[in-house]
Amino acid sequence: MPGNYAYTATTAKVTLTASATKSLILLAPGTPGLRLTELGVSFDGSTAAQGVQVDLYRVATLGSPTGTNTTPAKLTDENAPAASASALTALTAEPTAVTVLRSWMVAPFGGLLALQEVLDREVGAASSGARLGLRYTTAAGVTPGCVAYLGFTE
Repeated sequence: MPGNYAYTATTAKVTLTASATKSLILLAPGTPGLRLTELGVSFDGSTAAQGVQVDLYRVATLGSPTGTNTTPAKLTDENAPAASASALTALTAEPTAVTVLRSWMVAPFGGLLALQEVLDREVGAASSGARLGLRYTTAAGVTPGCVAYLGFTE
């Protein structure tokens, strides 16, 4: 059962694309699965603009997503084993179908979303077919820089 060690998958700074929906992070759980413990997204827009929609989702149909392979970092125990989960960041090809679990509107001008999950109510993924992702949707002309992370236990 997930919960013994904590890890985080983090993006490098990404410049958002206007009028687009793109994934920032896609986690693929290993064995024994994972539980999302926290997430964070921040924007560095220099002027007020229309909000950016941020979605936490579970993959319904995987397809062939591509992006930058990212090794999750050990968060709370430097002696922990390497995470069995893997991550893609700054996806260039999206999963075929997703189920949105939660959505937020975040201001791109200094906007910040930081959420810690409530114990025993964490969003989980038990197998590689149930990947978890974080994506954005922007309006025309909205292109701030962004960094994001997903924290999880396994």
